[in-house]
Amino acid sequence: MDALARTKGLDPRDLRLASLAPEHGRLKTVLKEAADMAGWASRSATIDEAMGLACGIYKEMSYAAAVARVARTADGYRVTGLWCAHDCGLVINPDQVRAQVEGNLVWGIGMALREELTVEAGAISAESFFDYAMPVLSDVPDIQIRLLEGSPLPSGAGETAIVCATAAITNAIAAMTGETVTRLPVRGAPA
Repeated sequence: MDALARTKGLDPRDLRLASLAPEHGRLKTVLKEAADMAGWASRSATIDEAMGLACGIYKEMSYAAAVARVARTADGYRVTGLWCAHDCGLVINPDQVRAQVEGNLVWGIGMALREELTVEAGAISAESFFDYAMPVLSDVPDIQIRLLEGSPLPSGAGETAIVCATAAITNAIAAMTGETVTRLPVRGAPA
């Protein structure tokens, strides 16, 4: 979607909203909410910082949208802000749902920028978490989560935010570079 938006000179949020079918009203709602939380309308992009967004549905029950602000540093790309709107229907335990969403967003950082499963001589080379690059606390930016209840019934949070977290981060990188990210994790931050 973002590559098409760049080609056509359109706002990626507006293109998504115009493309979503009427039956995806809950997805439209979380997309608008996440964009509003992040200040999407007043965003600016430079060669060293940009925002990206993405949205998705998990098991046709839970809806999420995320906006990521990413900066280019001498050490590579760094996520400097994450906003997520999540709708899994009636929320029974808000603290648990927020924790689940937060974990999914951090997982998205790992998938986009750090995690890579390497195989050497036909075996996975990482033997423990010490050998596998995962996000650490210093990789985690300020995260804002808003829970919406688009249904009177609970459907479970699942791993909905992972559907959009990595894409929001890579879309921010693409907004900086003008190039769609096609390989993960993103290494380096070319000038």
